Amino acid sequence: MKNFMLPLAASALLLAACGKKEQPAAQTEPQPAQAQPAQAQAAPAAGYAKKETYFKLPNAAGGELDLAAYAGKPVLVMFFTETCPYCRKAAPFIQKVAASHGPGLSVVGICVQDSAQAAKNFAQDFSLTFPLAYKGKEISRNYRTQGVPYIYLLDKNHEVYDVWEGYDPQYDGSILKAVETVLAGK
Repeated sequence: MKNFMLPLAASALLLAACGKKEQPAAQTEPQPAQAQPAQAQAAPAAGYAKKETYFKLPNAAGGELDLAAYAGKPVLVMFFTETCPYCRKAAPFIQKVAASHGPGLSVVGICVQDSAQAAKNFAQDFSLTFPLAYKGKEISRNYRTQGVPYIYLLDKNHEVYDVWEGYDPQYDGSILKAVETVLAGK
């Protein structure tokens, strides 16, 4: 029994040491990010309070897609991949929502793939007019997705109001009702 416990104790110490090594690395990461507040203050939403839903990703059209730019507005967010059949079914409906709710609702797509071209191809295939980001895999984990598509409706404070896992045309009514409720400020 003692022979079994010795390797187990050594393994536990090794794992504990690895965990401690990761913490300073995480602490050093925010230091470069501290250079970002100047950029964030230059954005339209200088007083924006970042929440769990916050993201800043490369925009497939160039530049960056920053959730802070939509401060005070509800946002419909769809996570997708270029070839996902359910994402491809959802895209035309999400485009209709974006077109029919004008300036009151912002709509963004987040491609979990690392390729800008994947997002551009998706936009072209469906004549999407709302902005698309890419390299969204880490952000999708923050949102706790379990695949694609995932559709999130964020209220004007960018808190999650509702979530739809996957896509089926039967969701359309529920999504529209939720959007109308959020836009009405209820």
